[in-house]
Amino acid sequence: MTLFDPVVPKDLDVLRSQRGYSPGVRTGNMLFVSGMLGRRSDLSIVEEPEAQLVQMFDNLGLVLKEAGADWNGVVEMTAFLTELQRDYALFMQVRDRYIHEPYPAMTMIGAAELAQPGLICELKAVAVVPDR
Repeated sequence: MTLFDPVVPKDLDVLRSQRGYSPGVRTGNMLFVSGMLGRRSDLSIVEEPEAQLVQMFDNLGLVLKEAGADWNGVVEMTAFLTELQRDYALFMQVRDRYIHEPYPAMTMIGAAELAQPGLICELKAVAVVPDR
């Protein structure tokens, strides 16, 4: 018996099929989103920093949508940035396109490296899925 359901949007199935993890898992009305990166569906990295952050948020949005949630249900976000001081302001500018008050809990962590060279941020989240 499985206590959770995998959430795998079509555009992120490569994470399940080639990397061996679910982009998200849902248990009850809670959704746990794996760390999303600024990569395209073929796992190629978006190089320009702002565009990479937008792709990362868009990827997270795909998981929210697949689970029946949206940005209003995000209750916690954790961001890992390879250059926290340099990219903090840009991250917040992009974040503000997706997240509005009331703001979720958020932790930002400086990280030495991520899964592939050239990635500047990884973002994971927890969201509440509304009853249907």
